[in-house]
Amino acid sequence: MILTLAIITILLSYILSISFELLFKKFQWFIDAPNSRSSHLLPTPSAGGLAIIFSYAIFIIGLSFINTIDKTSLGILFILLLPVMLVGLLDDHKETKISLRLIIQFISASFLIYYFQINTNWAPDFTFTQSSFLIIFLSVVLSVWLMNLYNFMDGVDGYAGSQAIFVFSASALLAYLNKPEENMHLYLIGFSLASLGFLFRNWQPAKIFMGDTGSVSIGFIIAFFIFFSASESIISIYTWLILLSVFISDATYTLFVRAVTKKNLTKPHLTHGFHLLSKNKKPQVNVAKYMIFFNIFWVLPFAFISNVFIDFHILVTIVAYLPLLFLLLKLGAGLED
Repeated sequence: MILTLAIITILLSYILSISFELLFKKFQWFIDAPNSRSSHLLPTPSAGGLAIIFSYAIFIIGLSFINTIDKTSLGILFILLLPVMLVGLLDDHKETKISLRLIIQFISASFLIYYFQINTNWAPDFTFTQSSFLIIFLSVVLSVWLMNLYNFMDGVDGYAGSQAIFVFSASALLAYLNKPEENMHLYLIGFSLASLGFLFRNWQPAKIFMGDTGSVSIGFIIAFFIFFSASESIISIYTWLILLSVFISDATYTLFVRAVTKKNLTKPHLTHGFHLLSKNKKPQVNVAKYMIFFNIFWVLPFAFISNVFIDFHILVTIVAYLPLLFLLLKLGAGLED
């Protein structure tokens, strides 16, 4: 039954991707027109992330009929995801104010952290202290940053989709190895399957983009499962940070450099590491392939090491990030075009 559900999820995501692509082209909805800061050359339908979210929702509903799931937590996921997705959809239609997007993101992130870190059902021994307040604050900031960095990194065909498949597949494997009796691995692999169906239409040359609707939503869903799996003692946050190292390092380093060099942080640019690789070195499709290769042969092994040697996970995380930081420094990420 699980295999049948998996196949249905992939096919549904693929069919929805084509359907949204044709619908948006016909009515000229959510069309991303190229400009001087774009990596694409032709007007392309956006907001394709709807296909991923809808097919994942169907996966979870289907899973509930064949397995016992945590309906409360997953219900919280979709409730908190809805405003994030809608403001992303609005931004794909017509650019919205950054302040509005951030307010919605902070509200959803705050309720997310409340649910897993303060709610007495999950944290019965919780007490407000200076350290607990700092942890809560940093958790909210991390959640908001994940939403935005995933949006920043969605700039090359197949790039963000491939990363989603890797992160959710790898985390599903780790969750299964750590606690096979739990259903966490099923929740995670379901999102990977939904992303795979979309990737068939998003691979270079992309027929449809996921847009803010997809990228910001994926960032939120990752944040949700980071704290969900941590609350169940299934996957360490350090292991998650390693799995996300390609995106976190590029987005964070680039933002840091642009802040230090006093660039306009809200202005679109093409100075992320993946932009520079795509523009100056290799075609877009190769940039995505190199990321996949690096994830499998560098990131994944370090994630497994972090998962096994938990007393050394901070050191393992630092080592996992080092080659990425050196590459970004060599490329000149964050500096002027």
